[in-house]
Amino acid sequence: MITIPKRPVTRFFVPLIDVLILLFCIFLLMPFVSRPEAEKPGSELEAGGLPTDVAALQEQLKLARKQVDDLWKDRQTVADKLNVRVLEIDADNGRLFYFNRDGRDTQRQEIPNQAAAQLLIDRARQTSDGKKVFFMILYPRRLSGYPEKQQIADYRRWFKDTPHGFDNPWADGS
Repeated sequence: MITIPKRPVTRFFVPLIDVLILLFCIFLLMPFVSRPEAEKPGSELEAGGLPTDVAALQEQLKLARKQVDDLWKDRQTVADKLNVRVLEIDADNGRLFYFNRDGRDTQRQEIPNQAAAQLLIDRARQTSDGKKVFFMILYPRRLSGYPEKQQIADYRRWFKDTPHGFDNPWADGS
């Protein structure tokens, strides 16, 4: 016959240990009793979450191909509507310039002030055949101390009403 322990600590821990053993056994049996949704019989999904039905896979493939085609068309449409003009910043003095390609001759043209910049913008808009003009301003490809902050502020002010961007290879990207 089982007798009740005489110490109070043992009286408390013996039933507690029984309950803990019971809970541990339930924990061990849980994977055998319940299944995830994907593994239930009658489901079209396999363990990886993909349909096992060939027709459903083909439908997903068609949808993915259509999305890729639409992305390519959008990319080509944007490229067809945009006229990019490249301007450069001189590494020796920080001045803005571009190469004017007239026929066979390529000439370096500086943009010394806002009036010259506005003239270039107007000429680019006239010759763009209805496309939007975008000016990409390239920083020097070697470290030289140029352009100075004031020069960049001037260039931003000159092109403030025209779509433009700066390509700075020395920016940290943050």
